[in-house]
Amino acid sequence: MAGSSGGAGDRAQEEGQDQDTVTGEITAWNFLSETQICVLSKENIEGVQKKLEEFLNFKQLKTSLKEAVILDYYLLGFWWAKEMNFNLTQLSGFMALLNFLLENLSNKHMTVEDNVKELGRTMVGIGEPHSGKSGDLDFFSVDQAKAVISYLKISLLQHYKLYEYLFHSPREELVIGDEAKQTKQVQSA
Repeated sequence: MAGSSGGAGDRAQEEGQDQDTVTGEITAWNFLSETQICVLSKENIEGVQKKLEEFLNFKQLKTSLKEAVILDYYLLGFWWAKEMNFNLTQLSGFMALLNFLLENLSNKHMTVEDNVKELGRTMVGIGEPHSGKSGDLDFFSVDQAKAVISYLKISLLQHYKLYEYLFHSPREELVIGDEAKQTKQVQSA
């Protein structure tokens, strides 16, 4: 989904910006750079929206349902995490988790069940000091991890079928199909 969701980290590197790693373990988890996360954390919700539009390189928000929904997904997720008082590392990790789960859905066509399993793998070891089973999100406390899971239940997971439709259904054909049905109904009447 790097092309469709924006791949902010990839674009930042292409533009010669230094993409900082949050920790050595989650280098692959970077979605937005620490600099971008820091900028977002200082903004009000309207500012966060404008900056995310810029970071994700969204140019067709008024005409692209996909861009609008993806922006909303990241905007609401970031704002929720900010209100949870996550530090910069946690904000970065949470945004990377949102991106990871959305890419699993959009690019890998994962079912909700498979994506929940992936979420579980990333949460392994939270709250267990020096666990050999540690996932990539061990900078969250147990309570924060529970809050993250609760948030994901009411955001992405509750609306998973809608996101699948957004990413995997050819909307133009469906619109044409509905118009053809309406034309046939009018002609028969």
